[in-house]
Amino acid sequence: MAYSVLARRLLISCPGDIPAADLRLVQQAINRWNGIYGERFGAAIMPISWGTHAAAEFRDAPQELLNKQLVDRCDICLALFANRLGTPTASAESGTAEEIARLSDNGRYVGILRSRRAVSNSMINADQLMRLEQYLETIRNKALILEYADDADLIQNVDNILVAAVSRDQGRTELQLQTTVRQAEVWPRVDSEENPIQFSGGRTIPHRDWYLVLANTGDAPAKAVQVSWSAMDASNIPWENFGIRPGEEPDFGILAPHGETRFPLMIFAETPREMNCTVSWSDERGRQENTATLRLV
Repeated sequence: MAYSVLARRLLISCPGDIPAADLRLVQQAINRWNGIYGERFGAAIMPISWGTHAAAEFRDAPQELLNKQLVDRCDICLALFANRLGTPTASAESGTAEEIARLSDNGRYVGILRSRRAVSNSMINADQLMRLEQYLETIRNKALILEYADDADLIQNVDNILVAAVSRDQGRTELQLQTTVRQAEVWPRVDSEENPIQFSGGRTIPHRDWYLVLANTGDAPAKAVQVSWSAMDASNIPWENFGIRPGEEPDFGILAPHGETRFPLMIFAETPREMNCTVSWSDERGRQENTATLRLV
């Protein structure tokens, strides 16, 4: 089901000694984060790099062109270093150093990672390594530089940076989404499926499974969704969901716009055939609720 997000551009910045395999892992970690956390945070991360997004242009110095085409349009910077600082620019120790300073000065979130993967000494330029160590030392008083030695470390660090970057700017995200997303609207309904029970010998008996379905027909996420029941007759026997008692919060944090979820109902012979179901949730307006009469038919 579709849901609304605010797209954020993430600049991947690094000198030439960061291996292509590490950059692929970063891309994969971003894609994974979008799939797992994008709906919850109302955000989609778009990875940007000069190798795939820059356009050939003849006018200014290469770094100036990159700044105008890519850097200044990004919301987050993920900078990776290994054993090189890179080529100096007109105003900074290297292109990556300039991009870090430029985005940080503009209030963007900057995360810095340092590779500690083992490499052959023949692959290390002593001058580049010394320049890198000196640069990192100058920014340590205003930057937390995390290290990674294997794939798992790199993926975990990328996950943490994305959560921190999006969470820090969540207030602005919600404000911007208000222009297009107004309110959630959650209604309950009952669905059922025929699932005959089969015994040994081939004998089957009819059986129907019942489900409570919560559908958000609105254009905003529904948060802290809760369900309660009230009987239509004097039996005062509420319907129950497997794993969810009446009045308890279901085990999901956010019901996405135009999304739905369902829970199996515990239906017995004495269960009333009709029940009032009240579903409540929170959105920008505060606490909201709807009540519907549900029937087992």
